[in-house]
Amino acid sequence: MFSLTVPNMATKITKTIFRDREVDEDRFAIVKYGVEIFLVNVTKGIIVYLAAALLGMLWQTLVVHLSYLMIRRHSFGLHAKTSLGCTITSVVMLVILPYFVKEVQLSEWMIVLISGLILLNIAIFAPSDTENMPLFNAQKRHVLRRKSIFNTIFVLLLMLLIPIGEIKILILYGMFVQVIMIHPWTYKIMKRSYNNYEKY
Repeated sequence: MFSLTVPNMATKITKTIFRDREVDEDRFAIVKYGVEIFLVNVTKGIIVYLAAALLGMLWQTLVVHLSYLMIRRHSFGLHAKTSLGCTITSVVMLVILPYFVKEVQLSEWMIVLISGLILLNIAIFAPSDTENMPLFNAQKRHVLRRKSIFNTIFVLLLMLLIPIGEIKILILYGMFVQVIMIHPWTYKIMKRSYNNYEKY
């Protein structure tokens, strides 16, 4: 039912945006698509943080989410094929798994080792594209990789400066989730096309 109502809402909002102007069908469709994406993301965010609130995980989910997004913004990676799949995956990865992960205790040398592995994987595999958004431009891929490495180093340094063990683990976990999202093994397991720009 949700998938039926979002396009209707997007159509109404887009009509409101253009109510005093004439607009061609292509322009209307582009704006409507943007509105749909916004509505879907807002709805998913509400569901994720409602689930976090029900489990008493609001700030923990926020820590994981922010550390994940900081790396993902330039390294990209896999997307779920459907909005429902994305919502379920987000709840599992950002709420349910952190509920258990937050109790994990790691020694300082283990944290440093995992941090090094995360940085190495980002340096090798970022950015990862998708079938719908292949990264054709080699220079752009180079810039995105450099930004991904910089963001990863920044988050890792921030994590190492935080004296609270639970927050360190949650930040590390959020970054690890993004490594999974860009890793070629994940693409292979999910039977998704990797390095899509090479196919054109």
